[in-house]
Amino acid sequence: MSDAPLKDFPVVVPFPVHWSEMDAYGHVNNARTFTWFESARIAYMARVGLVGPSAAGKDTTVDGIGPILANTHADYVRPVVFPVNLVAGARVTRVGNSSITFEHAVTGAEDGVVYTRGGSIVVTLRYATNEKVPVPPHIRAAIEALEGRLSGG
Repeated sequence: MSDAPLKDFPVVVPFPVHWSEMDAYGHVNNARTFTWFESARIAYMARVGLVGPSAAGKDTTVDGIGPILANTHADYVRPVVFPVNLVAGARVTRVGNSSITFEHAVTGAEDGVVYTRGGSIVVTLRYATNEKVPVPPHIRAAIEALEGRLSGG
């Protein structure tokens, strides 16, 4: 796997493209990009201990605090066409008071071709009261350790 474009992304998730993901224009539908971004972002948050309620309603938060997506965007560099294996990377570029800014990229697993770049912002939320809260210190420290640098504030 050529990982040069994702060498600075501490979390990378692989994805095979399926025939069924192609749209009428002969390439993978743009909405799939956000699924790839989400999977990499969730893997990252799991790695640093920032998780939220499960789909089954089980509270997997620490002290009732978890992430909620506030913003996401994508820049489409080139169309994704079957067959190809992809990797989606996530890294944190900034930790604010109650927000974490992610950078995302999707590349070819074998050739490193960049297909999509983008980003997202998650907010730390106390789910019981639906209020924004500061990013917990242990999450901040885990991000800094994973990134190998301070992620700014």
